[in-house]
Amino acid sequence: MIKTTVDMAVSRNKAVPGRSDRRLLLFMLLNILAVNAGFRLIAHFVFHTAVEEMRIRYWYFFHFQQWTDSWMPMLGSVNYFMAHPGLAIYQAKLYDTLIYPLTSILPLLWMKQAGMSDAGVLRMLMIASWIAVVAVVALQARIATVVAGRDGLSWRAVLAISFGAFFFMPITLAYSLGQAQIFLDLFFSLLVLFWIEGRDRPAGMMMALLAMVKPQFGLLLLWAALRRRWNALASGVVTLGVGGAVSIIVFGLRNNLDYLGVMAGLSRKAQSHYANQSIFGLLNRAIFNGENLPYHPYIYPPFVPWIYAVTLATTAALVLLALAYPWRERAGGMADLSAIAVVSVIATPMAWEHHYGVMLPIFVWLWFGQYRHGSGRVWTLALAWVLIADFLSPLNLLAAIPVANVLQSYMYFGALILLGLLLRTSGFRAASYASPRKT
Repeated sequence: MIKTTVDMAVSRNKAVPGRSDRRLLLFMLLNILAVNAGFRLIAHFVFHTAVEEMRIRYWYFFHFQQWTDSWMPMLGSVNYFMAHPGLAIYQAKLYDTLIYPLTSILPLLWMKQAGMSDAGVLRMLMIASWIAVVAVVALQARIATVVAGRDGLSWRAVLAISFGAFFFMPITLAYSLGQAQIFLDLFFSLLVLFWIEGRDRPAGMMMALLAMVKPQFGLLLLWAALRRRWNALASGVVTLGVGGAVSIIVFGLRNNLDYLGVMAGLSRKAQSHYANQSIFGLLNRAIFNGENLPYHPYIYPPFVPWIYAVTLATTAALVLLALAYPWRERAGGMADLSAIAVVSVIATPMAWEHHYGVMLPIFVWLWFGQYRHGSGRVWTLALAWVLIADFLSPLNLLAAIPVANVLQSYMYFGALILLGLLLRTSGFRAASYASPRKT
């Protein structure tokens, strides 16, 4: 009798992931269908207009093409430096200004010094970006495998992960735009994998690589210090120190220090375009201050002191929430790390749609570590996914409607929901995967 009861319990435990995998695959397929077909029908029959679609991003991917959103200002800065090594890089008159630290353009400089043409550099970056997309998708399956542990992954789970990752809008958007963000998505996916495997040192290196392109990810190293993850912190500081030293040797101390002025400027101005999914963008659009649907790289909304103050207050509140929320068993765990990562994106004045790509592996960890086994409200997680993973284009038809246009900031709201779920989630689930070592 006891043996039969145990066998039944084991069978039920095995059945739960099986049912969850079927539901996950069905959800992913229905979600993709709704975004591709459903939104077009809504726009046509309800609003009597057309909407932007996602297919252009996949057309670019399968035809090995992309724009040069990051690459042109980065490459232009490299060419400017090579032609005028004694002049300030951040004062170069380019089509669009460089907003990254100089450590980010070192690979492009080395390609140019190796004799590559501008076209050759752009082609190499496109190929590398394409490979990065494939790697990000593959890494989600690897993360899920580690988290699932002995439960394993069914073919339905693998298929759902592949579809979900490839149709996670910020990922392919970053590729199609020609954005350096796709490599940050790769670095963060590796960071998640290393962390759940208990490999603190390579995880710290990923934290540093993220910060060398987007300084706001320096919050990850601050988090590691506060959580006393010394191995991660040490490897991150060393990596950041080496990268900074190389940048100073190559570009000079003055050029590197000039970036402090760039960051100060970015804290006071950002675009109000709907793709800026931050509190700054939300508030400016709400009062119709600046652009919404059109986009011009040099046009910023007029400065509004109270919006600036609210943005700073929101940033401080989100950072303090992620760093000081009651730790207990969460301290140093994946939920804790994920929370500060989400805040690193949404607490800035400029949080473009493609910046949300780092949240993909967080969803994978949450599902296979918690919700696959019935822990948590699955519909809340599904709502966060829809708001972040999809381009909800019909909501841009609300741009000219007071109050209603706040719904254009759906990705920001999705991230807040995700953050709330993470703050309620414990750091580890039973021993189904390795816990990070506390060293």
